[in-house]
Amino acid sequence: MWRFLSDSLSVVSKRLFLLMVLNWLFFGGIVAGALLGRLGLVNLSWWPFGERILNQEVVFSSWLVLEIFLFNLVLSGFVLLTLSGMVFFPVSLAFLVVRVLLWGILLNQLSTSLLLAVLPTLILEGEAYVIAAVAGVTLGLSWLRPDWAFKGQNLSRKEAFRTAAIECGRMYVLVIILLLAGAVVETITIAYASAGLQM
Repeated sequence: MWRFLSDSLSVVSKRLFLLMVLNWLFFGGIVAGALLGRLGLVNLSWWPFGERILNQEVVFSSWLVLEIFLFNLVLSGFVLLTLSGMVFFPVSLAFLVVRVLLWGILLNQLSTSLLLAVLPTLILEGEAYVIAAVAGVTLGLSWLRPDWAFKGQNLSRKEAFRTAAIECGRMYVLVIILLLAGAVVETITIAYASAGLQM
């Protein structure tokens, strides 16, 4: 198990520059979104999701953890960030930017105590999405520009794509771990927040 995790970390570390750039983009984008919301340039007060969850009593359940985890893994991570990047790598970056701006705008509307409560979820899910985007960019570059994806290896498009797919699978071990931890933390946060509001 530890060796499997170690292999995943070594694959991600090969893409360290891209990982750092996307982390700056992601977490800097959240700050930019919060500033847009603070300046009143964008207002998502019509967004019903948070109100809907907090206005009903939510208790911690493994089903809610599973629902959040699968939604975040399949749709938010794999489809929007990895598959889209595989088709054309800038699309993955575009989805990442839109997501973080929305998160920043929504976070701007939270009280300080709620912001601190969602911070662990934000970090866990955010890092998972960054790694999913790294996987998407790597897959997209592998067939579009193999020499950019694998410098100095002189791989054909097919070989580069196969190598990138293996890397992507290893990266997804980390994505799964982070999103599962994020789903548990998010469910706990929602349950405590809704219990506090019901009092």
